[in-house]
Amino acid sequence: VGVFQIENHIFPKNHYEPSGKFHLPQWRGVPGINILEHIYREDPARNIYHPYKMIVQPRMVEQTSVHEVLKYFGQSYRVPLEVCRLIHVRVALRGSLTLEQLNVDKRLWDFQEKLISKVDRVQGKMGFLMSEN
Repeated sequence: VGVFQIENHIFPKNHYEPSGKFHLPQWRGVPGINILEHIYREDPARNIYHPYKMIVQPRMVEQTSVHEVLKYFGQSYRVPLEVCRLIHVRVALRGSLTLEQLNVDKRLWDFQEKLISKVDRVQGKMGFLMSEN
């Protein structure tokens, strides 16, 4: 396989996990979005153009656009959501959906322990972490 396509899933940035479990005090000064706080995922509107992200074997690809390979050798594979997911926290594409119409997706939480410790270590080295006092 020379092209792996990973479906883009939107996690609306205005919906947060209600318990605040991952609203970590030491991350207050860290720029960006805490993806652990966003568990509500939109179903993609597959009836319109739906872009994928790609991982490619460069020697098997001749031409690409931003979201798809135009000319390649070998096979292309659409990676199932159960195997790999892309977490894109942004303004909702389907803004009319209510919270009840979104999917609760906590898969990232399976990696919370390693993820938090590694982020803490890197952010500490960069001087972004706040003291918990």
